[in-house]
Formats: sequence, C-alpha cells, structure tokens
Amino acid sequence: MKILLVHPEDSVEAGPWAATQWNLAVDLGWSGRAVYARQSEKLGFRIVSMSGLLDHEQHRCRIRDLLALGLDQLLDSESIDWWDAYSVHPYPQIEQLLLVSVLAEQIPQHAEIFATRPHFTVSALEILLRETNVIETNAAKIKIFQPGHDTANRDTSLRALFRRYWKAASALRPSQLAEIAFDKWDAGYQLRRHFTPSPKITSTPAILLPSSYGNVTRAQVAYARMLPHRRFLLVVTRPSGRLPLLPDNVPDNVEARSLASYAPPPVPATDAERARLQARWQEVQHDLFEQNAVLRLANRLHVFDGFADFLNSGLRVRDAWRAVFAREPITAVLSADEYNPYTRLPTLLARSRKLRTVFCDHGALNMSFGIRRGVSDCFLLRGEMARDYCVSRGLPAEKIVVGSPAHSVSPLPSSNPNQRDWIVFYSEPFELSSSRTTTFYRELLPELCSLAARANRKVIVKLHPFESLKTRRALIARVLSPDQRRLVEVREGPMTPDLFSRAWCSLTVESSVAVESTINGVPCFLCHWFDRSWYDYGKQFAKFSAGYPLDSPQRIREIPQLIEQIQITEPIRQRLQTSITPEHLESVLSGN
Repeated sequence: MKILLVHPEDSVEAGPWAATQWNLAVDLGWSGRAVYARQSEKLGFRIVSMSGLLDHEQHRCRIRDLLALGLDQLLDSESIDWWDAYSVHPYPQIEQLLLVSVLAEQIPQHAEIFATRPHFTVSALEILLRETNVIETNAAKIKIFQPGHDTANRDTSLRALFRRYWKAASALRPSQLAEIAFDKWDAGYQLRRHFTPSPKITSTPAILLPSSYGNVTRAQVAYARMLPHRRFLLVVTRPSGRLPLLPDNVPDNVEARSLASYAPPPVPATDAERARLQARWQEVQHDLFEQNAVLRLANRLHVFDGFADFLNSGLRVRDAWRAVFAREPITAVLSADEYNPYTRLPTLLARSRKLRTVFCDHGALNMSFGIRRGVSDCFLLRGEMARDYCVSRGLPAEKIVVGSPAHSVSPLPSSNPNQRDWIVFYSEPFELSSSRTTTFYRELLPELCSLAARANRKVIVKLHPFESLKTRRALIARVLSPDQRRLVEVREGPMTPDLFSRAWCSLTVESSVAVESTINGVPCFLCHWFDRSWYDYGKQFAKFSAGYPLDSPQRIREIPQLIEQIQITEPIRQRLQTSITPEHLESVLSGN
C-alpha cells in the first residue's frame, strides 16, 4: 500500500508526486469535504484529511483526559496550577499528536509512506509506526520528496524562510508588530514597567475587568455599562485590550489601566518559587508523561520545551496581578476570557482571596469548557443555546446564569428589500489551523459573485481582527476575475450596524456572527463543507436556528429560495440571547 502525506503548503495534484498512483493521500491541512470528494473522483484514489478521521466526541474526551494528567502537580503559593495555565500553548500540537495516533492505527504493516516535505506530523507518525513495528527498525524512513536539508538547497531554504517571515511581517500593522515583539521578549513587563505611568489609586471599590483583546473588553464593558453606579477597573495585558476612547465605547464608570504599570521589580521569593516549580516539572515529565504514549511522544518531539520561559514570564505576570489586588480595592472579577493564561490568573488569584469571580463569554459558544475545568464561581451566558452547549460539555448547570447585556438585544430591523443590497461573508484566519484559505476562497467567492450579479447585490468580505487586509485583497485578486472583483468590497475593523441593516444574508463557517446576524434578522448560511473542528459550533447554531448549513458551495445558488423559507421569530432570538436586568446582574456580581 502506497500512502502520501501532503504538506499544508502543497497540493496532491501538483509536484513530483502527482504522477504516482497512490492508494491513499492524507492531507495534513484542510481543504474541505467538497474538494476531497472531487479530487478523489478525479485522481482515482482516496484523499482525506486527518481531521476527517476522528469521532468528535471521542476526540474531545481524549484531549480532556490528556490535559488532566498534569493537573494539581505544579501548584504555587497562590494555589495556581502552572500546568493548567501552560497547557493552552502546547495544546495544538498535542491535538495533532492525537490525530497522528488515530492515523497510525489505520496504516497496515509494511506500507510504503511518502511525504511531500518535512512536517511535525511526519516526524511524529514515523516514531509511532516504528514503536508499533509498522515500519521495521532497520527499514527506510518515511520518504520525503522535498527534504530541503541538503547542502545544495540550504541557501534556497534560508531565502524561502526569510521570504515567509517577511511576508508575515508585511501583512501586519506596526502596532501589531510592536505588540508581538513585546509579547515575546518582554512578556513579564520587566522593560515596559519602566515607561508605563503609575496608576492613580483610589479607595472606591472596583470590579476588575482583565483583558488582552478588544472583543473581550467589549463583552465586559457591555455589562459594566448596565451598572453606572459601580466602578469597574479595566486592566489590559496588552494594548489591543483597550478600546478607542469614544463616548460609545467606554462608559464613565470604567477606568482603563495597563498591567505593566503594576509590575514590580524582580522578587527574590518568586525566583525561589520558580526553581522549585521547574524541578517539579522535570519530575512530572519523567514520572507522569512518560507513562502516556501521546505525552511521551510530545516530549520526544520537544513540544514542552517552552515551559521554562513561560513559567519565568508567567510568574512575573502573576506578581503584577498580585500588585493589582494589593493596591486596588477589588471586590470581584468579571472576566470574558478564562482560556488565555494571563487573564485566567486574576480569576485564580481572586478565588484564593475569597473574592467573587464571574465569567461572561465574549463569543456565542466556548469550546474550552469541553477540555478544561472552569475556574469562576458563576458563568454568565447569553442565552439558552450557550447554556445547552456548555452543560453538554461538562460545565455544572448550577453555576450557570443566563443573561446577556440588556442593550445588546436589538429590535428586528426593517425588511425593505431595497435596503438589503449586501451579501456579507465573515471571513476567519483559517491559516491558523492549517486550512487552505486559497482553496476555500476559490470555491466560495465566485459562487457569491455569481449570486450577487443575478440578485443585483454586492459581496462584502468582513475580515476577522487577526486577518490582514493587504493579504486578503491579494488573495481575492488571484481567485476572481476583474468583473467579479468589482462586485466585492473587503472591510476590516469592528462590527458596524450597516453590516446587519444592509445585509440580505450572511455567510460564515462557524463564527459567532451567525448568532449576531440571526438576532438582527439576517438569515445566515453556514459553510458546513469547510467546517473541520470538533467544536461543533455549526451544529449548535443550526440546532437553535442560528444558521442554515450548506453542504457544498453549489448550494449557494439556492440561497434566494432558502431565504424565502427562513423565518426568524422572537422566540428564536430569545433562545439565542436573553437579557439580564441590572438588578439581577448586581446580584450575580455580589454573589447573592
């Protein structure tokens, strides 16, 4: 049996491997189910993605069990579990190794395996197959078509690497580059604390709002706006956590500070604690992780090599948050991001100080509760859809309160067809999960442009904050003709009301904008053929009528007829987002 492993930057149809008749090709990226079906029929052999091999529920349970193996082993003086904090960083590679283990089980003994070029997955698979004797110890390794390590290619490889870094950097704004640099080389604020103004301390009690991103801040501020008599202290770990200083963005009862302004100089006790935790980490790796096949493989592939640096900067960030609690009269914490380790820390510190902790999500659904334990006292979710999802993922029902910010539930907008002239596609940074964005855009955008031309509409491509306007415009220019490009407008920045008031319909893969669109009376269509994750957001959206799944790009042609059938009623909107009263919010934050 001959098997080809296709690197995310390669195509099964182009390259020195294209002339070979394979028995199976495994895409290490993601092209979408429609593409694999078409390629398999064209080439005469089966083409799959590793993501297509897994059972979603089983995969989620295995990830949760794996991450739980290191819990309660690395506790500091504040009872913070540093494996729990760190595990979000190696998580993508751990998940990849789980997928590799599933693939390895399906490869018959003595199969011939080739790869288009080196990849983390290829190295992992080779180790697994040798351990299970699928590849004999003295046999050849997985054969690489483009190794890129020989002397003749070294200069070319270095130049290619430089071009990739330059391309990535040129797609970012200067402020983003500066933020990335500080995150990497000054994560513990030892430099920034010297030129960040010291905060003005008052005696007025405050509810702490920790944030690293604008979307997180918006979610927290929406609740703070409901209680104008209460003081809220927004402390951001990075500049992108701030909102533009406009009247509609930041109410008067919210004060914004930088965490860097609280960072203390190096603390000797912290250095001693770091040494103790680092020594214990070596024991955990040797005694616990070596007993598990996936974590043992992760160790061999140096997946956990970043722990020492993370612990060093993480303890410094912890000390900065400790200074916030020591200097400010904090009475409770309202956090919209438990997943980020640096904004999870203040919730853990508040808990050890017997302060009230409340979580309010910044998205429609949250997959993290399926694989990590929630740490807040109470979880403030926006509607019955989110509650149903989180309970099914193991979040205790008794800790959940359903209630969204009152002002965020809008009346149904006018249905005047003359004002509904946009088809809005909400894009996402698909590359972060090794998905082939070019392939997806080439499937999707021509169909949208064809629909727009027939229906006398315009296509709006709304970018995610992590996407580059320059890069996306270049991509759109490659996949569309000049006539089609005239029908397309690319937009970046925050959400604006016209994205709903002028939308005839919207499309996304599994973004929470499906819920926002539905709440605002806009029919939303889910590109289900490109949905790869075990999160199953799309299934949950469809279950609660927050989106209509399309199983192929050709189904886009049916949108005019489908729109006529879709009815967005008030009960549907209420199940997606139910308002909380100021009195109820007050009781949630006070713990009464």
